[in-house]
Amino acid sequence: RLSRDFGDQVLEFLLSRCFSFRETDKAWHGGCLALAELTRRGLLLPDRLPTVIPLVCKALHFEQVSGNHVAGQHVRDAACYVCWAFARAYAPDVLQPFVSELAKALIQVAVYDREINCRR
Repeated sequence: RLSRDFGDQVLEFLLSRCFSFRETDKAWHGGCLALAELTRRGLLLPDRLPTVIPLVCKALHFEQVSGNHVAGQHVRDAACYVCWAFARAYAPDVLQPFVSELAKALIQVAVYDREINCRR
């Protein structure tokens, strides 16, 4: 089992490497899945949520155009998984400061995403 200190080091690496705008959709996808798993295992500490929540909201709207191909559905799916993991891992009072921001992003995804059928 990974200790909390090592989990925090993994999180630092993820934040520095996977979530910049110059990264590919694959990096964002992997970063979101890793965040969800760290959350599920109790290794994403609540004091890191102010840093992580804005990235998850960006991932919920992620889309990269490459020629005539658009990538991003798998990133948005992974971001929804992160939101699910948050709801399962944290008490309501821990998530309360972030509920409005997450709810707005999730509602926008539910209403406007053309690939929503797998997330419903």
